[in-house]
Amino acid sequence: MRALLIVFIALAIIFASLAAVFPEVLLNPGALMQGHHSFEKECLSCHKPFAGATTVQCISCHKQRDISVRNVAGAWLPKNTTKALFHRAVSANSCLSCHTDHRGRAAAKALKPFMHEALSPVQQKECLICHLNKKPQDLLHRYAQGNCSECHGKKQWNPATFDHDRYFRLDSNHSVSCITCHTEPGNYRKYTCCNCHEHSPARIAWKHEKEGILNYQNCMKCHRDGSLEGGD
Repeated sequence: MRALLIVFIALAIIFASLAAVFPEVLLNPGALMQGHHSFEKECLSCHKPFAGATTVQCISCHKQRDISVRNVAGAWLPKNTTKALFHRAVSANSCLSCHTDHRGRAAAKALKPFMHEALSPVQQKECLICHLNKKPQDLLHRYAQGNCSECHGKKQWNPATFDHDRYFRLDSNHSVSCITCHTEPGNYRKYTCCNCHEHSPARIAWKHEKEGILNYQNCMKCHRDGSLEGGD
């Protein structure tokens, strides 16, 4: 029994020594990305003993103000304004929330699923800083000048979270672009019902006043859909 204990201790010492001298052989879980491969055998460049990789090591090479502007050698890069602005705004301690390594030479494999919750509340409302080229060019979005987060959730684009039926049910007779009713782009609280068919101001006034209705300017107060009776 004592002999087995001695052998076990000896093997533990040998493996510990090998791990200290050749950590990249015994501990490395996978190849580093191309930009990091030059220090693949220098684990302590990114890792602290018994603490793993830390953001402090990341920003010792990747200066936050230079990301997407300069490389670590200081050479200018083709400027990616979107990435540069984004990285300057995020917390300097959040690198590991999105980035990892040991996934192979391709840098794209080292990106974790992005969590919008990692952004500040202000940044979460500034969707177009990152998603400017992803805004659809259909009529609905062409006139939408509010922020994406007014209608879309952070976990997925579709389905949109905005429910127009809460305010007015759009039936088959009201399939029009936003600008037909919302004539002031970006201000969806303001609307008009006088831009189509029989809804002229004079006709609306005549129809209501002959019924003794004088306070009819806020159409949706009574008409929650396109029916004559006004819906509920």
